[in-house]
Amino acid sequence: MLYLLRHGQTLWNSIGRMQGQKDSPLTARGVAQAQAVGSLLAETLAGETAANPRMISSPLGRAWQTAAIVADRLGIDPLAMALEPRIAEMTFGDWEGHGEADLETLFPESWAARRADKWNYVVPGGESYAMVAARLRSWLAELEDDVPLVVVSHGLAGRILRGIYLNAEPEAVFAMDEPQYGFFRLAQGTVTRFDVETVDT
Repeated sequence: MLYLLRHGQTLWNSIGRMQGQKDSPLTARGVAQAQAVGSLLAETLAGETAANPRMISSPLGRAWQTAAIVADRLGIDPLAMALEPRIAEMTFGDWEGHGEADLETLFPESWAARRADKWNYVVPGGESYAMVAARLRSWLAELEDDVPLVVVSHGLAGRILRGIYLNAEPEAVFAMDEPQYGFFRLAQGTVTRFDVETVDT
């Protein structure tokens, strides 16, 4: 059983900048999201399993910061968490740090090429969806089902991971959302979403 979380809102999320594997800190809202999600996850785990979960986080700062907050809610030592680079966010290369709304204007050729083959196109200096899927499949193949696993990752990487688990087509992965106020349980071939009620920050 795997519980998949996205990091809380970051500064760059709040102003629409492309992050990829660059980083920015959690906002106050992002911290509140992580706290609320951690509390909901603790309640959910208490009702679903008697086993103590293991935690794995992307090594990127925004994910680790979120994971540390969630770990506190779960009574887990953050220093005991494993960091796994294969679950880090997609690298957007030359696009990172730019406003998402400006990409078509700033990079018209690469933007058009990506639109033509979104799954396979490799962003200059970065990755494609297919490349991220390959590293996520490699990681998933190594997992064992002996204990529940809490995984803190990212928006796009999390969509791809859910898509792999569901054997979904690329178009279905593109249409998935990337909530920062909830988490997903992956178990027995199904994906179930859990949302906190409000985050008023």
